[in-house]
Amino acid sequence: MATRTAYQKQADKRTKDALKLRARFDARVRKYATALVAALAGAEDARIRINRLNTLYGVDISTETLLVHEVRVANLGGQLSGLMAESTPGAEPQLFNPTPNGNGGAILAPEAVFGEKPADGAPGGGGSVEALYDTALNGPNGEGAGVTLAASAGDVLRFNALPDGGSAPATMDVFVGGQQVASVACLDRYTGKLFSFTTGGVTHTGSFAAVVNFAAVQM
Repeated sequence: MATRTAYQKQADKRTKDALKLRARFDARVRKYATALVAALAGAEDARIRINRLNTLYGVDISTETLLVHEVRVANLGGQLSGLMAESTPGAEPQLFNPTPNGNGGAILAPEAVFGEKPADGAPGGGGSVEALYDTALNGPNGEGAGVTLAASAGDVLRFNALPDGGSAPATMDVFVGGQQVASVACLDRYTGKLFSFTTGGVTHTGSFAAVVNFAAVQM
């Protein structure tokens, strides 16, 4: 069985997390829908009781509030009961198809819609950051997979190696707080691909470009 790429592993994790989120809030919708149906039944009992009072004692008490009246007339309780009955137990079966490889096997940039944020400012050496990449180059001089790093001793550049793609030379200057901390020579196939750079105990995440300037982090 072929080894799954970082791109496919990221897709699997995002999918599983999204399905867990869907299931959690489906359960909440069912819980509150059930509570609303029960509340409407109680409101109907109150309406019948007040109607009886009006008949017995010749009074004219409002039998229900405006909100309850509108909900009852709209038959929201009946609609909710029908919808819940049609979709029991609430977690539709999932048929998982393998995610085809893409993006040269490299992970995609973090997106807020998935609850992700760049690792900029996070302490270096975190397991989650290292797990995203299959290649690491160490300063002061590191070379591999078509990428050459010139940086300070202890600095680490992590990325996913791309065996295929453009072979034109490209460069990237890395700055932190406006001060250059590294120079990278690479093939243009890496342009736009995600990487992390650890310097001074802080890990920053960005995409390969001619110039990358990270914000300085106060430790």
